[in-house]
Amino acid sequence: MKRRFLTLHVNAAITISRIASWWVRKLGMGDGAALPGRILLWLRPGAITELSRGLPAVLISGTNAKTTTTALAREALAGSFQVISNDTGANMESGLAYALTRCGGVCSGKALGIFEVDEAYLPLIGRQLETKIVALLNLSRDQLDRVSETRLTSAKWRAYFQANKDVKVVANCDDPLVVYAANGASNILWISAGINFFQDARSCPECGGEIHFTTSDWRCICGFERPLPDIEVFENEVEADGRRIKVDLALPGRCNVSNAAVALGICQVLGVDLASAVRRMSYVSEVAGRYRRLSVDGRTVRMLLSKNPAGWLEVLDIVRDDRSVVVAINAQVADGRDPSWLWDVPFEFLQGKEVVASGERAFDLSVRLHYAGVEHSVIKDPIDAVKSCVSSELSFVGNYTSFQELRKRIDSSQNPRLARLHRLGDRISL
Repeated sequence: MKRRFLTLHVNAAITISRIASWWVRKLGMGDGAALPGRILLWLRPGAITELSRGLPAVLISGTNAKTTTTALAREALAGSFQVISNDTGANMESGLAYALTRCGGVCSGKALGIFEVDEAYLPLIGRQLETKIVALLNLSRDQLDRVSETRLTSAKWRAYFQANKDVKVVANCDDPLVVYAANGASNILWISAGINFFQDARSCPECGGEIHFTTSDWRCICGFERPLPDIEVFENEVEADGRRIKVDLALPGRCNVSNAAVALGICQVLGVDLASAVRRMSYVSEVAGRYRRLSVDGRTVRMLLSKNPAGWLEVLDIVRDDRSVVVAINAQVADGRDPSWLWDVPFEFLQGKEVVASGERAFDLSVRLHYAGVEHSVIKDPIDAVKSCVSSELSFVGNYTSFQELRKRIDSSQNPRLARLHRLGDRISL
C-alpha cells in the first residue's frame, strides 16, 4: 500500500476524531475508539472505504472469542506484515473507522488489516473493505434484543459469501450454523475449533430437522453434515499443514488453543510459517484487560469476561481450580437488557467454591445460583465483593459493562489524578 494523498476534508475529519479520542481516554470514558469513530463517520460517511483503499483485510467474527482470536492473529502475523487492527475491541463500523486512521493513507506494501467484526455487522463491513479472508468462530445466542436470531445471522453471512466468491473463509466446522454460512463461499479452510453450547445448533439450517451430535461429528438425515477438518486441535497441539505443532500459550484454557488454531488457519492461507506464528502467539498474556491480574486490598484478582452461555462454559473450565469466584452481572444496553440467559449457564460447576454474586443484577444471579445448589453471598458492589473473599487469589467474572467498570475503578484507585478525570468523564457522559 503506497502513500495516498488524502483530501483536506478527510485529513480534517481524522484530526478531529483523534482529538476526540484523546479526550475520551483522558476522561476515562472508554478506550477512545467508538465515539471518535462515530464522529469520523458523521464527518465522512465513506471513511472506511476511503482509508482502507489498497489495504487487504482479514475479518474475524462470531459470537465468542473475537477479541482474543484477533489478538492472537495480530501477534502471529506481526512478524510478516505491518498490521493495522482495532485492538481496543471496538468491532462495529465506528471502531473500524477509527482504527483505520492509524494508517492515515501511508502504509508499506506489506500492510494488512486484521479486524474483529461484530457478527451482525459482518456483511456490511465486509463490503466496505478490500476483504480477502473471513474467519468464522461460532454462532450462539447473545443479546437477542440487539442481534438477530442465530439462524438469521447465519443466512446473512451465507448470502454475503455467495455474493463475494473471491473471499477466502476460515471456518469452525464443529458449529453447524457456521458451516451453513461458510458453504456460501467457494474457498474454505475448515478448523475443528470445537463447540460447547449445542442448544442453538440442534435444528438443521438446511431442512429444519434435528442434527445429531456425537463426540467428534454431527449430521442431519437430509445430508447436511460436518466437513472434514483441515486443521484439528489435540489437547495442547494443533495439527495443520500435515504436521503437529505444540501450542504453548500464556492464555489459559483449552478454548484459547482453539482460538490459536483459527489464527493459524489465517496464517496458513497467507503463507506464514506456522511454527513462527505459534512462537509469537505465546507472547500474548492478556487481551484488552481479559486474563489480566490486578491487586485489590491485598488480593490478586484475575479478570475474566463472559457475556453469554457459550462464553460461560469456557470460563467455568478456566476457574475450575479456583477457590473463590466473584460473578458480576449488569443488564445495560451494551450487555443486553434481558438477563434470562443466566438460566442457560450450568452454574452447578461452581458448587464447593466461595462464590459472591455482584453487579446491578446480583439478585437475579442469586436466584439462579440458589437453584444451581451453589452456596453464595450477595454483595452488589464488585469491589466490596472482591474484598469479602477469603482467598488471596481469586477470579472475577463479569459481563461487558461490569467488567469494564471494575477495570476503571481499580485503575482509578491506584491513580488519584486518574480518578478525578474519571469522575469528570462520568458527569460529562450523563
